[in-house]
Amino acid sequence: MLKNSGMPGKPKRIFLTGATGFLGTVLLRDLLLNGHTVTALVRAQSGGSVSDRLKDRLLDYDPKFPWDQFSERNLIAIAGDTALSHFGLSKSLYERQVAETDVVIHNAACTALETDWDSLEAINIGGTRRAIDFAAHTPTKSLVHVSSAYVAGERTGVVLEGELLMTGGFRNGYERSKAIAENEVREAAASGRIRSLTVRPSIIVGDSRSGYMCPNHHFFDLIFRLLTIRRMIRSKTDDCRFRIPGEPTATKNFIPVDYVSGLITLLLETDAAWGKTFHLTDPAPIRLEMLNLYVRTALDWPDLVWCPKSEIKELSPLERRFFRSIKIYEKYFWQEAFFDQSQLKAVLGARLPISDQMSQKTVNRMVKFIQTKYAGRDTARKERSAKKKLESV
Repeated sequence: MLKNSGMPGKPKRIFLTGATGFLGTVLLRDLLLNGHTVTALVRAQSGGSVSDRLKDRLLDYDPKFPWDQFSERNLIAIAGDTALSHFGLSKSLYERQVAETDVVIHNAACTALETDWDSLEAINIGGTRRAIDFAAHTPTKSLVHVSSAYVAGERTGVVLEGELLMTGGFRNGYERSKAIAENEVREAAASGRIRSLTVRPSIIVGDSRSGYMCPNHHFFDLIFRLLTIRRMIRSKTDDCRFRIPGEPTATKNFIPVDYVSGLITLLLETDAAWGKTFHLTDPAPIRLEMLNLYVRTALDWPDLVWCPKSEIKELSPLERRFFRSIKIYEKYFWQEAFFDQSQLKAVLGARLPISDQMSQKTVNRMVKFIQTKYAGRDTARKERSAKKKLESV
């Protein structure tokens, strides 16, 4: 966690959306430990209160988190939904929250890469508009918007933080919706309705210390699928060679979730950061050939290799099947842009922390974490199967 406030002695009342998501959980923890008071907007679900959901997420990430120290004091959980008018809150509750908020952090988003456009429009674009409206009526009109480095879409070359690129085409609806949402924030700030601070993380991966990831996270899903395939192959044949389509020389930009959370906490407390956009990215992104080395070592799978486009037609039936199953990720296995960080470096200077880059050690942590969750999933599946058999007797 980064504890380096640009405004010491001035804890803020923060309204946070997306608090139960991957980044949201880590961000909530860091904000509370940095002395802020947080109202977390949590979408209601059957089978438990929103407070219980927050507690479960926080303790899953950090088992030592002092929940009782913050619950109902510096942390208030309220049920709502960014896809609904006024977040689904009553008029009186909405107005009270507006009056009592110093900073809105809009982190809620639909991160499914290829879901239907109506969902992306309602959550990512509509939700951002509602966050803007909420912030515009608060005393300070301050909005931190969590965007994505991939609003750059299919562009290659250098992408500057001050650019919002809507002309290069997008790999999927998610990228397009985030670009439109970011533009909404920019226009609202330009018109004077709000003051904004926009952050653009690249691909957020597991915690640099524990490897922690949510099971629905994209990198978690990819490794989980590889673990499944590896077990399947080893049970049937001694030939474990397996190819994944991708350009070995291409770069991929990964950033640990705790680094992103720490930077957001640091930036919102820094006066000079407001009115600007920042790339929360790795300044030295990893090449896929090196990433593959780390992954295959962590998985103990020496015959796992990248397959260039020229060899895709030669894939085996099982490789083709796997390729189809990860098609939504495959578009990211080729060349990508380089995300410039000039503004981030200028604003934070010597306070800019150095991120843990993807290394064998960090990949080992993430794979170990996923393997542990994988074993838990497998055990749960077997228990459900056994229960069904008993019930059918």
